[in-house]
Amino acid sequence: MYRRLARIVIVHRQKERSRWCEMAPNASNSTILDLSPSIPYVVSEVLVAVCAIIGNALVILVFHRERRLRRRTNYYIISLAIADLLVGLLGIPFAILASLGLPTNLHACLFTVSILVVLCTISIFCLVAVSVDRYWAILHPMGYSRNVSTKTAIGECFHLLF
Repeated sequence: MYRRLARIVIVHRQKERSRWCEMAPNASNSTILDLSPSIPYVVSEVLVAVCAIIGNALVILVFHRERRLRRRTNYYIISLAIADLLVGLLGIPFAILASLGLPTNLHACLFTVSILVVLCTISIFCLVAVSVDRYWAILHPMGYSRNVSTKTAIGECFHLLF
């Protein structure tokens, strides 16, 4: 009786687990994948990825073409645009793959999920850098212009991205 109850609990837990890096082996030692994700989820992720790629590419293009925009505060905006462009190019497709249960190889799945986490974290750090830069510029305008140079901003952005 206890074995039957334990088997029911195990089966119930397996049904409730998420599909992140999960493999469901069958008798022939291959994998069964549930490739029926929520269509609205995938469509919305693709739409967000396309908007992120186009919008951030335009920001980078305008910054590259207009020399007047190359000020120390705008380098933080560009680092944020590059980070968000990478999220749109790599992070969102990896999130869609993870929601599908792909890749089935454990190391490849951990790699894709790790890349997703790293890219999102870089984007958050760039946003924090923009906020801190604006905070210092507003609160201490004289000290900010004296202590923060364009090279300092470029160096900080480089450290955030890499």
